[in-house]
Amino acid sequence: MTQNFQLLSHSLNLNTPSYGNRDKFIINEKTQIEKGDSANSSEWKFTINHLGTHIDFPSHFYSNGASLSDFEINDFIFQHPQLIDVECFEAKLIEYSDLNTIISENTDLLLIRTGYEIFRFTDKYWNDNPGLSPEFGMKLRSDFPNVRAIGFDFISLTSWKYRKEGKKAHREFLKGDKKNRFFIIEDMALKAIKSKKPKRVIVSPLFVHEANGSPVSVFCEI
Repeated sequence: MTQNFQLLSHSLNLNTPSYGNRDKFIINEKTQIEKGDSANSSEWKFTINHLGTHIDFPSHFYSNGASLSDFEINDFIFQHPQLIDVECFEAKLIEYSDLNTIISENTDLLLIRTGYEIFRFTDKYWNDNPGLSPEFGMKLRSDFPNVRAIGFDFISLTSWKYRKEGKKAHREFLKGDKKNRFFIIEDMALKAIKSKKPKRVIVSPLFVHEANGSPVSVFCEI
């Protein structure tokens, strides 16, 4: 059988990296058949909800911003995704001018692939990561109104070495009130995508009421 979908998110595990190397995903076995219990079950602990491949919603940086509860199901389905390669292997602020491809007018999900996920299980992944500039956010939101989300293959939109600029960038990308339906997908698995314009992308967050962020599974139709 031909596989029509590809996973664009990393599986959560005990080695999942976190921004600033401060948080963890913890697994504790609750019951085990091998120990005489009737079933296997586990306890999962997130020390923060912004961990692994996850979404930042507007309420992450705006007290009146939209949370997960303000989004409709269709807001998580993208019919015109576009992938752009911007090679980057060190901390820098990626600018709109660094793009070597024109964003299509009908693009609704913009994916930035830098190749940085090769460092994902090293300290370099969180302490030397690239980020996106505030000006990139301003340009994207003003000139490409059809883009409803942006995703990338590094740990955060904020570069660890440019944290002040990273806060501004988050606010530029997420700005708006509860009517704003834009969100950010951080720490994606983009290495294996072959098509620059996949057929469709489906984003499936862990639905928690009024969440400002959520772990997410992302599926790409190829």
